[in-house]
Amino acid sequence: MSFLTIPSQEGLFKTIKTGRSGEDADSRSPMDAEDNQNDDDDDDDTEDVRFIPRCSPVPRKRGASIFDETAEYMRIHLALSAGKRVSFADTTGGDLVDVKEFVAFDSDDEDSIAKWDEEEAKYRKPEREPAYHVHPEFHAPTGNALLQAVRTNKVEVEQMSPAENEPLAFTGVIRVLNISFHKAVYVRSTMDNWATYFDHPAEYVPGSHDGETDKFSFKLSFAPPYTTHGSRIEFVVRYETSDGDYWANNSSMNYVVTLLLTYEDDSPHTNINTQEMKSILKPPKAYSMNNESEDELEKEEEEAGTSEARPGLLRPTPVCPVIVKPEIDVELIEASATT
Repeated sequence: MSFLTIPSQEGLFKTIKTGRSGEDADSRSPMDAEDNQNDDDDDDDTEDVRFIPRCSPVPRKRGASIFDETAEYMRIHLALSAGKRVSFADTTGGDLVDVKEFVAFDSDDEDSIAKWDEEEAKYRKPEREPAYHVHPEFHAPTGNALLQAVRTNKVEVEQMSPAENEPLAFTGVIRVLNISFHKAVYVRSTMDNWATYFDHPAEYVPGSHDGETDKFSFKLSFAPPYTTHGSRIEFVVRYETSDGDYWANNSSMNYVVTLLLTYEDDSPHTNINTQEMKSILKPPKAYSMNNESEDELEKEEEEAGTSEARPGLLRPTPVCPVIVKPEIDVELIEASATT
């Protein structure tokens, strides 16, 4: 048989007869049986034949039902949850804390680090520490003016000076009129423009009574964060007596002290040899209409200087060239023109 021959269909299928089931027969009534008796006789003559292949079709995988998927999920979930267990070391007899100690040891690079620090210190700019100065923004009266102010206002600031060995502090002296034996003096100061203020009691100066006035001393100081350049302390004085309270406020302008900061100049470098170097470039000169004549004068001056520096050389003198005029023969020209 060649490859073009169509195979025989015999043996591929089988024939079966199909009859009515017993249930159909039982369900029929006697009347129907009699009526269809003739039909059955006719059907007996013809057979219902169908062809069934000897092999069944290729089976397909049936998808999992929702019940199967739920059962698989629960199986995986229970397996994972059963594996997660937490236990502590003390339940098995171990320690909950593990302590490790580290011992410092000498490094071999200490010499190199020290050398590096020395080299870096050579080029590091030294830190400059500021110098603080307190500067009063008022002038205290003296002499007769001070006594007149005390008699008028009953209290007045006599003097103000920086505190010794305390660059951020200053001291002051207050003169008061001796009105009563029991008296008290307070200095009310602020560093934030009267957002907050403090009352500092002034101390009596022993032996300062002169029959008419007494002296009290006080001390104020700048404190962080008010230690920058331009920080100010404002204060007024309150004098408490049995007759009443009296104030001194520099004619309603308050007493003001300002903090000033200055830095020392860097020390000059003495190990640097500063040599004057002559530039090869000429300085610029102003433009003028006589630039050409000035250039000529500069050249002559330079030449004169070089000739003076070298006495053996002589400057050549300019020589005017001799102009020779050719002779013209007029007769020859006329003869050639006629011809």
